[in-house]
Amino acid sequence: MNNTELNPISEYYIAYFDMLGYKAFFQEHHDKVASLLSSIHDAITKTKNYLQSINNSPLAQMVGNLNIQSKIFSDNILLCIEVGTDDKKEKARIVAFMMVVSEIQRGFILEDGLFLRGGFTKGNLSINDDYVFGDGLIDAVTMEEHAIHPRIVVSEAIVKYLWGIYQFTAQELDQAIEIEKKLNDGEHISLEDQRFYTHVLQVVSLERRIFMKILYWCSDDVWCLSYLYRLDVSEFISKEVQLKLQEMIKQVSPADYERMTNTPAPIEAILKAHAEIVKEKLRRYSDYSSIPTNEIKRFEIQENVLKKYVWAMVYHNDICTSNNRLQYFINTIANCERRHMKLMINVLESEKNE
Repeated sequence: MNNTELNPISEYYIAYFDMLGYKAFFQEHHDKVASLLSSIHDAITKTKNYLQSINNSPLAQMVGNLNIQSKIFSDNILLCIEVGTDDKKEKARIVAFMMVVSEIQRGFILEDGLFLRGGFTKGNLSINDDYVFGDGLIDAVTMEEHAIHPRIVVSEAIVKYLWGIYQFTAQELDQAIEIEKKLNDGEHISLEDQRFYTHVLQVVSLERRIFMKILYWCSDDVWCLSYLYRLDVSEFISKEVQLKLQEMIKQVSPADYERMTNTPAPIEAILKAHAEIVKEKLRRYSDYSSIPTNEIKRFEIQENVLKKYVWAMVYHNDICTSNNRLQYFINTIANCERRHMKLMINVLESEKNE
């Protein structure tokens, strides 16, 4: 059913991004436009199908009715979900939405070689099938413009909300604080209080472990989505609990069960594929040989593009290090293009790191 009604302005979580190098491609590669169009068409079709499967998922409804809405125009994509009213479910909804966006970002890169740049924030929107309107869109577009590198930057407000302890009521948090004071003072606490306090610590610890996986801290003091990370529940819960959850999901939603139990690409496969794509970008944009010496501006433009993929390399190597997968580390040497002293990156094909 078409939604063309005038919808009131509401609060949404908003992910807005575009494809890196889209405009420059049209200026520089007229002969390859049809190929680019085919890649973008495939990527957007897969994205729309993926979003439809998420919106139809009973599991997503159990998490908190994601109901992801989308707008796609040219190289711009906007995804959003309305802010919920249940604080205890809200973090799970944000994390689930972030994971969907990261899956899409990773798919664009690994399947189509298209890097994305954008913002993830919270703001006011009115959206229907004809238009999207509101300052939330303006904020998201501004974040995209300032993201610079191939990343989806997360707003400071969202990060602060996720790091806050919203899974518990104020009374429960006060109770946990009082128990902690008693423990610090060496006082006796009841078995019930011990269990409650342990539960609070476990929940907070689990949340923060997940947030540190799905978010990546950049050297220019911003957070972005860590698109190379794929959530693996085995990192957080036992095999026995996993099997019980899978059996429950199988009864509620066979489609979700099939999606969960399909063997996902292991981190090794993701890192290996990503390394090859980034290395190809580094090589391509380090080659200035086709630019005439009198077209100085083109040298500068290409160097700026190269720096974006240097960021992708640094991010990739950080993930390799944190996951102890140094065999997929991208080894390079920085150099200069002689004619106009522009940055060059030489990719080293050395033996695998130990």
